[in-house]
Amino acid sequence: MKKIRAKHLILGFSGLFVLYALLGGFLGKVLAKDSTYRYLSVFQDVITLIMNSYVTPPEMEQVMDGAIHGMMDTLDTDSCYLSPEEFQAYRDADAQTKAGIGIEVTKRYYLQIVAVGPGSPADQAGLKPGDLIKSIDGGNTRELNVIVGESKLGGPAGSEVTLDVIRGRSPKPIEVKVLRRDVFTSPVTFELLEEGTGYIRIVSFRAGTDTDVKRSVEILKGQGADKIVLDVRNSFGRLAEDGAKVAELFIPGGIAARLQSRKGETTDVTLASDRVAFAGPVALLINRGSSGAAEIVASGFRSADRGELVGVPTSGRAAVQKVLSLGDGAGLVLSVGQYWTPDGKPLLGEGLEPTVEVGRSSNEDDEDDPVLEKAIDLLNAEALKKAA
Repeated sequence: MKKIRAKHLILGFSGLFVLYALLGGFLGKVLAKDSTYRYLSVFQDVITLIMNSYVTPPEMEQVMDGAIHGMMDTLDTDSCYLSPEEFQAYRDADAQTKAGIGIEVTKRYYLQIVAVGPGSPADQAGLKPGDLIKSIDGGNTRELNVIVGESKLGGPAGSEVTLDVIRGRSPKPIEVKVLRRDVFTSPVTFELLEEGTGYIRIVSFRAGTDTDVKRSVEILKGQGADKIVLDVRNSFGRLAEDGAKVAELFIPGGIAARLQSRKGETTDVTLASDRVAFAGPVALLINRGSSGAAEIVASGFRSADRGELVGVPTSGRAAVQKVLSLGDGAGLVLSVGQYWTPDGKPLLGEGLEPTVEVGRSSNEDDEDDPVLEKAIDLLNAEALKKAA
C-alpha cells in the first residue's frame, strides 16, 4: 500500500512537469512569469536526483512525506498535513472523545505547553506553561503537529501517559507521568485583591466564557471592586466570536479586529454597544501564551484605548483554519484567513505588542508576579489621578 501511494505521489508530480514540458512555447512563456512553476521545476529536479543518485535506493514515500511536512512547517503552527490514518481519526468524532490531561499546546520545535487547566491532571503533576514536551510515551514530538500531538496526549480515562519535559534552560529532560481523566475545569476564576481591585483569570475561551466573566464582574462589584485586572495569559480559544463577546463586557462598541482572506476580502469583528458590564478602570495581562480569541480581546482593548496591555507580546495565532481533503485520503488543516488589528497590523505570526512591557522570569516563584503587580500599580495610579 505504501509503495503504491508513493508511486502515485511521484507520478502526480511527474505528470505536471511532463505536461509543462510538452506544452512549451507560448504556455511556457506565460507560466515562466509565475515563480510557483519554477519552484516545481526545482522540486522535480531534486526528486529525480534522489531517485537516481542517492547512495541507496530511497523509500520514496518517506521522502515525499518529509517534503510535505517540510512545506507545512514553514507556515503557521496551526496549519498541518495529516496522513490518511490521522485524517480519518481527526474526522471521527468518536475517536476524539478521549480523556485528557488538561493542557493546551502549540509547536515550537517540540510541542510546547501554553496553558494548564487549574486542578487538571497536568496541573497536579507539576506541568507548567512554557514546558517543552520532548516525547510522549517514548515517541519524539519533533515530527508531530499540534493535532496529532493532542491526540496522543489523550486516551482512555485512568490510563497513564509518560512525558519527557524540558523546562527552562535545563538540558536534561525530566520524566513526568500523568494520569488521564475527563477534565472539567471552569474557564474563569476570580478573586478580590487589595484596595478594591478585582482579578479575573480566563483559562480558556469557549462558548459561555463571556457569561462566566460577566458573573465574575457582578460578584466582584458586589464585593467592592472598582478596578479590574483581566488576565488572558496562557489563554487560548479558536473562535474570534468568543473573544469578542468577552471584550464587549468592557468596551462599548467598535471594531475588535478584521478578518482578511487570501483575496483581500475583509470582515469586521464588531462589538455590541449594549453589553458593557464594567466601565471602570481595567488592565489586560498578556503573554506569549495569549492566543486566538485572547488576541481578539487584546486587539479590541488596544483599538478602544481601554486600559493598558501589560506583559509581553501575544503568540500570533489569530487565524481561521479550513479542513481540506486530498485525493489519497490524507488531509490538510490550512489557515485560510487571518485577523488584523483595526489599524492594519497583522496578528497571525506577529502577535500584539503590550503597551507596558513587563517580563516574568521562569525562575520566579508562583507567588511573585511582577506583571500583575505592575497592572495593580497602574490602576491605583489612575485612580489617584482621577481623585485628584
